[in-house]
Amino acid sequence: MIKKSLLAIAAVAMISACSSAPSETVETTDAVDEVDVLADAEFSASPDNSTISWVGFKTYSDGKHNGTINLKDGSFKVENGELVGGTFTIDMNSIVCLDLADNEEYQAKLVGHLKSDDFFAVEEYPEARFTITRVEASANDEKGTSHIISGNLSMRDQTKNITFPAKVAVSEEGVTLEAPEFAIDRKQWNVMFRASTIEGVAKDQLIDDNILLELNVRG
Repeated sequence: MIKKSLLAIAAVAMISACSSAPSETVETTDAVDEVDVLADAEFSASPDNSTISWVGFKTYSDGKHNGTINLKDGSFKVENGELVGGTFTIDMNSIVCLDLADNEEYQAKLVGHLKSDDFFAVEEYPEARFTITRVEASANDEKGTSHIISGNLSMRDQTKNITFPAKVAVSEEGVTLEAPEFAIDRKQWNVMFRASTIEGVAKDQLIDDNILLELNVRG
């Protein structure tokens, strides 16, 4: 019995090791109170010049899919030449999968599934929202970032506060916020198969909990 148990554990470890998904996520806490911040300038974010990229992974293989979601609108708040706040709306209906561009049928099936109640439930929750709650100057030469950004991310029926490094640049012309890839746990926002059956649980376990995001928002 012990031998069989050890073999089973080893098998699971070997299977799990095949996944290329990130093993760590950014700091995630309960939502924090959003307060108005003093600002002497405000810049509108440009959806046409901004990109939000995502990567999702399979749990027991190195399979993955990547794509984009569009920024709908947003704004940066600046005080004394420093970023102090901002709010951004994400159009969840705009989600696309780029690696399946040559397979329209499979791409439509995957995107339809992501939009369904099993995942982002875009019919009921067509928008996600990110509101900056804290900006801290913290240079990291290795990552090429200049600040630590914290904010409330609202998606589906949940709001959580996340913290990630970003490169922030403020000028008279506008603001740019570039966040290199960071991972969030989708289940923190109830993004998972709705089915309570054994089959539903099994399907959900085939998809890694962690999703990579990369932000390039310009205003």
